[in-house]
Amino acid sequence: MNKEYLDIISSDTVKINGFILRCPQLAFKKDLPEDRVLEAENYALSVGGKRIRPVLAVEFYRLFSGCEEIPDYVYEAACVLEMTHTFSLIHDDMPEMDDDELRRGMPATHVKFGTDVGLLAGDGLAIQPYEILSQLAIDGKIPADTALRLINVLSRSAGNRGMIAGQMLDLWSENRAESVDGEFLKKMSDFKTGCLLKASCLFGAIMADADGEGIERAGRYAENVGLAFQIVDDVLDVTSTPETLGKPVLSDKGRKKPTFADVLGIDGALCEARRLSALAAGELEKYPRSDLLREFALSLAERKK
Repeated sequence: MNKEYLDIISSDTVKINGFILRCPQLAFKKDLPEDRVLEAENYALSVGGKRIRPVLAVEFYRLFSGCEEIPDYVYEAACVLEMTHTFSLIHDDMPEMDDDELRRGMPATHVKFGTDVGLLAGDGLAIQPYEILSQLAIDGKIPADTALRLINVLSRSAGNRGMIAGQMLDLWSENRAESVDGEFLKKMSDFKTGCLLKASCLFGAIMADADGEGIERAGRYAENVGLAFQIVDDVLDVTSTPETLGKPVLSDKGRKKPTFADVLGIDGALCEARRLSALAAGELEKYPRSDLLREFALSLAERKK
């Protein structure tokens, strides 16, 4: 991506990180035993990450609202997407799931705090977003119907017909390579990765009061971006290093889970990722302020981490 767009994303990320650090619902005292779980939540949120989901929410708000200056409530709402994503990572890394000890180059939350506290931290971050979104309405920062729409989108995207369903399919696929084809992998990716990315784009569109066409285009953009993102993830699991990725590589092979790299081959997978990225970018061509989001989509197939 060109420097101007990278600077905008960097600025968004700094502001998002600031709101996460100052979030009153995550404040804790180290001398209170019940706050150990809040300490673990803060750790999981602070060990890095590209903040792709909240950035997408902010940029879709900017696209549809026409505002250069983003209101604070948009950042506050966008932060809950990172909390939801982080809860899924905490649970993903645990021995009962992927059994990974590294996340973003640091000890996974359950490794640092123990599986019991890690489990509770994931639970806390799964529930916290609904308090934050409803509080935005209670405080008069967003209309109540907007908060309800955001809560509906997030709960549907993260729940058992969204991200959780994707994780269930991921677990089911272990040692079942003969039963898995490209359609299954697409379905799993749409649930596991695509649903929360779609929620992120819809968050921005809803808060900007986008029209029906805008909501639909944001959704299709996210679906293509989510699938491209997962395909590249599968390729990087085979071709990258733990130092570059900040997490173990070849983990899917170790658990005998089929991936897009297996089904399509590395070259075929990257070709499909580029096709999907182009489709995503095409959804926003009619909007004059969409260059950053279109370039972001096109850059996904070339990412190295």
